[in-house]
Amino acid sequence: MKALKAKQRILRSQVTNARSRNNERQLERALSRYFKALEKQIQRNLKFYWQDNLVMGQVDLITEPIMSSHDEYYEILSKFVSREYQLGSNEAERLIHQLNRNRVANKATKPKPRAFLKRTFELFGINATAEEDLLTRVFIASERTLARVDRSIMDIITLGYKSGNGINAVANELTRRFDQLQTWESKRIARTEIHNAHNRATMDKYNEYDIEYTMWIAADDERTRESHLEINGEIIRLGDTYSNGLKYPGDTDGPIEEWINCRCSNAPYVIPYGYAAPPMEQFTENDLIKIR
Repeated sequence: MKALKAKQRILRSQVTNARSRNNERQLERALSRYFKALEKQIQRNLKFYWQDNLVMGQVDLITEPIMSSHDEYYEILSKFVSREYQLGSNEAERLIHQLNRNRVANKATKPKPRAFLKRTFELFGINATAEEDLLTRVFIASERTLARVDRSIMDIITLGYKSGNGINAVANELTRRFDQLQTWESKRIARTEIHNAHNRATMDKYNEYDIEYTMWIAADDERTRESHLEINGEIIRLGDTYSNGLKYPGDTDGPIEEWINCRCSNAPYVIPYGYAAPPMEQFTENDLIKIR
């Protein structure tokens, strides 16, 4: 449908905006600086505590900066994720109002559609429950990431010691690992966290306004995974699950292979007058049932 494609392009351009991309880049740079500073501390500790009879207590002392800097890592994430949540909330509100204006302006729609907007909270505000839920999720994500980093660094040190390669070989392997963290892993973390915060905000806003249906809008380019292109334009009742197992793009409660590095978006959808939703959990506009 030409109308659908045009609507998708408009919604996509609104949801994926320059401010979000800039926020993602800033988070990526902040994470890269964090991991660079962390590497310096680890390398310094390695030189200080390394011995020919290295024991686990000394390994713990070498890696201690990872967990002791948890608050710093959490503050970095929460700062940019909270900012993106606000951007997503604002964007969703604009989309809802635009969708409502488009329906009212459609002279072919008879009878005149009722206004479906119902706002509970301050305009462009974040309610306390949503904010607490967001920061709790960020805290859990930061704990998991640093626990994973801690395990990988400890493995490098202990395996290096057992192999007998010496401190220089271990130091070089640590540099290689931190290079990964400072580059593509910082980029992946930033993209995942920012995208999730943005789409989580849209879902909360849709709930606030009693939006009944949402539509999956795929990032239609060469980097988009096949499973997301296949559901481009798929519609579900708000809170249900798309056919790829996610409730919304970036939903970290779904399969990791579907949400990691995802760049798709979630648009509000209103079934046109004269049509009804089919008895299906997931459907497209072509599946709508004409009732008059």
